[in-house]
Amino acid sequence: MTSAAAALLKERDEFRLHERFLSGQIDPLTLDEIIKEFSLTINSSVGHWLASQALLSNEKIDIKTTDDVHRFVYKPSLDLKGPKKYSPLKLLKARYDNGEDAVTVEDIQDSIQQTKGDKTIRSLIESGGIVKVASSKGEVLVYIDRDFYLGINPEFINSWRKISVEHLTNEQIHDFIREKEYYSLTTNAPKQAQSPKKPLK
Repeated sequence: MTSAAAALLKERDEFRLHERFLSGQIDPLTLDEIIKEFSLTINSSVGHWLASQALLSNEKIDIKTTDDVHRFVYKPSLDLKGPKKYSPLKLLKARYDNGEDAVTVEDIQDSIQQTKGDKTIRSLIESGGIVKVASSKGEVLVYIDRDFYLGINPEFINSWRKISVEHLTNEQIHDFIREKEYYSLTTNAPKQAQSPKKPLK
């Protein structure tokens, strides 16, 4: 088998297990069960390669072993379906509290059906629980900690959003705020509490 054919077969099996997982079927399958369920036609050498190498080395596939028999199931980016599942909001809060990486939209879509994931994300944004921002990793979901919420006059927010500041330095922005008589906001606003420091590892 060529390396290109091997990569294609490995990717195809991963995709099928992913689709099966998203449909709600989270019970692991043996290789024989995978072949039967997906109506695959493969020879013994390919079957041996899948069982001994491809499936075992795929980081997106979880392996359950009982009596020396391997069973395989798709391993999502986030645990949102299993018995120890987190809701997306609880997961985001836990990561925030622990100083861990945020969650991407792609992570959510990898772990639950896309239509359900999109609906969940939209609901959380509308309720004010999270915000969605662009980053080098794609669209990222960030938990909103209301303990550090700073109320700002809506008139100031609307005015600020109409201003293009990409070409300005921090000093120029500061001067602009003073000139427009918004300086009192920066001096009289409640002081924001310090975020808890991340524990040293």
